[in-house]
Amino acid sequence: MRERSESKRRDPRSDELFQARDDLQRLLRFRPRSIQEAQSRLQQKRYSPAVIQQVIREAEERGWLDDAAFAKLWVQDRLVTKPKGKALLKSELRAKGVANELIEQALGEVEMDEEEIIQQLVEQQKARYQGEDRATRERKLHAFLMRRGFSPEAIRRALRRFL
Repeated sequence: MRERSESKRRDPRSDELFQARDDLQRLLRFRPRSIQEAQSRLQQKRYSPAVIQQVIREAEERGWLDDAAFAKLWVQDRLVTKPKGKALLKSELRAKGVANELIEQALGEVEMDEEEIIQQLVEQQKARYQGEDRATRERKLHAFLMRRGFSPEAIRRALRRFL
């Protein structure tokens, strides 16, 4: 009788592993994540380092976590939903723990004409600053574009061309 009750007991580590896998799957349902983001979220839930390492390794093997694919998807999504300059995209990806080589690769694979993006943003923002004098309008557009991560040179060229 004693053997049966002992065999029914669960290994607490396997319960933790099961729960960590479940938490990671739930997290990935919302949006793709970088490896560092996934590790950080599992650490916040106070899983042991060994369990986190195992769950991350399994997720990488299954293709659920792939920093190269994540970086490319992030860049593509940002260019469509919230256009930004290369500098800001690099900064965002670095903050998510993506390696510089993967960031450069992702930016290199995506066609990105910063001046064309700036032109689109200027067209969207022009109406907002119609009542302003030219100098104020340029200053505000310049500040807006700087916050979006575009280089000062690209902004100056684009503003000269489009205004």
